[in-house]
Amino acid sequence: MSRSLPSPSMENHVGVCFDEWIRLVGNRFVPLTLTTLDPEGFSGTLRTRYVDGTCVTDIAASSHSVHRLAQAITDEDPHHLKLSMQLEGTGLVLQDGRSAQLRPGDVAIYDTTRPYTLEYEGAMRSLVMMFPHSMLGLSANLVHTTTAVRLRGDTGLGRVICPFMQHIAENLDQLEGVNGARIVRSAFDLITALLSAELQTTTTREPWLVAVDAVSQYIDAHLDDPDLNTDAIARAHFISPRQLQYLFQEEGTTVSAYIRGRRLEHCRIDLGDPALASRSIIQVAQSWGFVDPSHFSKLFKSAFGHSPREYRQLHLGLAVSA
Repeated sequence: MSRSLPSPSMENHVGVCFDEWIRLVGNRFVPLTLTTLDPEGFSGTLRTRYVDGTCVTDIAASSHSVHRLAQAITDEDPHHLKLSMQLEGTGLVLQDGRSAQLRPGDVAIYDTTRPYTLEYEGAMRSLVMMFPHSMLGLSANLVHTTTAVRLRGDTGLGRVICPFMQHIAENLDQLEGVNGARIVRSAFDLITALLSAELQTTTTREPWLVAVDAVSQYIDAHLDDPDLNTDAIARAHFISPRQLQYLFQEEGTTVSAYIRGRRLEHCRIDLGDPALASRSIIQVAQSWGFVDPSHFSKLFKSAFGHSPREYRQLHLGLAVSA
């Protein structure tokens, strides 16, 4: 199944009224309920860019609330995460029994597969990124522990990362083509670092979550090894293969499925990169641990809806070799 959001590359909506705001925002990828105490005086501006499967939106609006209601969530809805960075004004993010009061420069993550609420008591401006979970180098359960947590922009890694995100908001028109995709991928690397730093300061984490985090990082560092498997990973972490499988079972996946997904994601990125256009598809696959070209092609098409050759042609417009 294709991971890209089926949308135009850019949108601009300036000074819209509340009824139009509901139409624009209320069914954008997932159903949302919007409310305001002053519908007559409401005004909102929406600037959106779609880059490499990610929706990046600069939102400025009057006071309002956004609700992802339980009864509106279905299995057919896309399973995406959202990141909200407060640029102006203040915002409140509520999910999973937690709440995060955001000030300019602060960031919070929330999950579209579960109910959430965003509240803005006054005029606001936010940068919102919506993306598949696979874009982050963290397990689903680890991310679940950080939803609706205030990630401060004025301390620690936030002082490095948040200015970068602010520049993205100010330069959405630069998020075009391959360079735009590289900027967004850099943003996700930084977001993953910010979330990891937050996880390291949390004292209530369960031991198995810590283990999954360590194993995931080990896997990502050894994806190019074709012999990477359950036994090798278990030995490296001094646990049994059964224990390792149990850890990933708690994540709702298997060790082999996690490895395969991470390898495919890296291959997808490389096949869409003009800087690597001289490398054959086989070379790209082998560089991430795939040894059977035919098997790789079948896995890739199942994951992204196109064969590796078709994907590269669509993104680079090249006649490519195997």
